[in-house]
Amino acid sequence: MKRQSGQFLKGSSRVNLFVIAFRNLSRHKVKSIITVTAVAVGVTLYIFMDAWLLGMNIDSQRNIINFETGSIKIYNKAFFEKKDEIPTYENFKGAGKIVKRLQDNGWNAAERVVFTGSLISPEQEIPAEFIGIDIKNEQSVLYYQNFVDKGRFIQNGEYEILIGSRLARNLKVLPGDRVRLNTVIDKRDDNGTLRHINQLIELTVAGIINSPNPKNNSTIGYLPLDILQNDMGLLLDGAVTEIIARKAGTNPSMLSNARYENKKIVYDIIGDLLTDELMIINWQEDVPDFFAAYQGDNVSTRVMIFVLFLLAFLGIANTMLMAVLERTKEIGMMRSMGMTDFSLLRLFFYEAGFIGLIGSGIGMLIGVLINIYMVNVGIDYTEILNSFGDDYGYRVVGSFKSAWNYSTIFYSVLCGTIISAFTALPPVYRTLKTSIIDSLRFE
Repeated sequence: MKRQSGQFLKGSSRVNLFVIAFRNLSRHKVKSIITVTAVAVGVTLYIFMDAWLLGMNIDSQRNIINFETGSIKIYNKAFFEKKDEIPTYENFKGAGKIVKRLQDNGWNAAERVVFTGSLISPEQEIPAEFIGIDIKNEQSVLYYQNFVDKGRFIQNGEYEILIGSRLARNLKVLPGDRVRLNTVIDKRDDNGTLRHINQLIELTVAGIINSPNPKNNSTIGYLPLDILQNDMGLLLDGAVTEIIARKAGTNPSMLSNARYENKKIVYDIIGDLLTDELMIINWQEDVPDFFAAYQGDNVSTRVMIFVLFLLAFLGIANTMLMAVLERTKEIGMMRSMGMTDFSLLRLFFYEAGFIGLIGSGIGMLIGVLINIYMVNVGIDYTEILNSFGDDYGYRVVGSFKSAWNYSTIFYSVLCGTIISAFTALPPVYRTLKTSIIDSLRFE
């Protein structure tokens, strides 16, 4: 009879173990609810934070390309190596030919000069970064001209400036107000000696910009490139510090497509016009601060989520350990009736798996519901960001929105279920080392 009973258990376990495991959840309701809640919170936060970081990453990339760098840049190698110092004297000539060649081959491109100085209003003087632009070509590559909040865009030949909203606020100026640009012109003489020339340029504030990219809104001023060429400007004599470019006809809502917008394609077009001193870079190489901020936040978020998951799975292990100890005599009885150790392992494996599946499913549902709101509305951080300034790594202003990451949603449920199930095995395996007789005597 004992053998027949054992055979019955073995034969029916494939069907009944799932039912038994599911019913066992109600035998420890409080522990099951607490553990399910812990798993659900971990999965919810993981889905939320992953989608939020992805959304900020995508928006930042889009805003960098559309309002700051374009897809491709051309630099003097010496300038790029010391880019943080903005060494204006490391410039180059012949940019017009490069721009025209790119334009003739389906690209939009623009010459620029980047330099530093300070802007002086009747109220105060503030250090700033300035960019001299070829107005027509600039507007074919970037789109910040569409976000002039007050006044108008600058015009060629006019001694005027377009400034960011933060700079305007700090200087307490409005369109039409007069300001002075104070800078130092660095030029090499015929002997290669670096000379420093103080320059003061009288300007009119043409407009104030408030774009989706906080970099445009910070301490930056845009001037017509042509007024900087002569002795009233920066004595450039036709030199520039960079060229920005992007494939013509590209939808600004789309990210840069590396297949069609990369350094090799650009080099094939203008390679014969490049001297040894020039280099082509992609936009990612131009904004290391953004990638540093993203990687740092990504790592810290993953660590936080790992800790939450660890706590959840320790809860599962504790629940299963208590369940196993409380049912030691029951386990001994089932073993005496012929249930194999492997079947018992499977029983508790399924039980913990159900806890993980229910918790992960609830977490996924809550995470998706939160994501629907975050993707379409987001959270407005305008007031908080005002205290940090406009340049904090990410290129997002105001509302931070999430983005859908379907693979993360799927794998968070899958991993939550699998890890939960395997967490139950160590305490069960330890109990099964006890003999059947000792198990039956356990109190």
